[in-house]
Amino acid sequence: MKRKFHDGEGRLFKRGVKEPDASAGGRDTEAFLRSFIRMMDLKGLYRQGWLKRGVPENRAESVADHSFGTALLALLLAERLKASPEFLGLKSHRCIEMALVHELGEVYVGDITPVDGVSREEKYIREREAFIKVVEDLPNRDWLLELWEDFEAGRSPEARFIRQLDRLEMGLQAALLKAEGYQRMDEFLESAHRTVTQPDLKALLILAETKAGDTQL
Repeated sequence: MKRKFHDGEGRLFKRGVKEPDASAGGRDTEAFLRSFIRMMDLKGLYRQGWLKRGVPENRAESVADHSFGTALLALLLAERLKASPEFLGLKSHRCIEMALVHELGEVYVGDITPVDGVSREEKYIREREAFIKVVEDLPNRDWLLELWEDFEAGRSPEARFIRQLDRLEMGLQAALLKAEGYQRMDEFLESAHRTVTQPDLKALLILAETKAGDTQL
């Protein structure tokens, strides 16, 4: 699992060094900081699929980059699509929250890809355990876990929306890389098309794919 960096918590709170006793307020502050630093490790975790398809490390995005792109799509599109039959009743703020946390389990397990030989069930178990470890010191950990589990289950309008945006963001990134001359991007675009079914979202994906193809002429 290739990373630019990892274990920020271990570097900031040096392993084996006894921390001085702190008041309850001090302990709460430390717990929050530890949790945030854990989450920031996503900045150092490459999206492994790009590396496996020959995209160099200096061009491959991180998991945090992907989460940001998904959240930005949610911010820009949720209000516009909340009356769509697929996402009726969509709550914009919950979409953005879900987009920001949907990959936090990868802090510890890494970015498991379909070619890694891990079953969907095993991937879910690993990522759920890792997610709990990431957020366990936070007072709102149960709410964060509920957001993640909702995304995984795909039952709510927000979860269905973010699951499509998760793939749309991947497809748009693949189109960008294809336009830059990187090969083997079509499989990512095909994967995105299988999930992105809402007409407005599908139109964005088709447009990006068409423009990327135009640059190859």
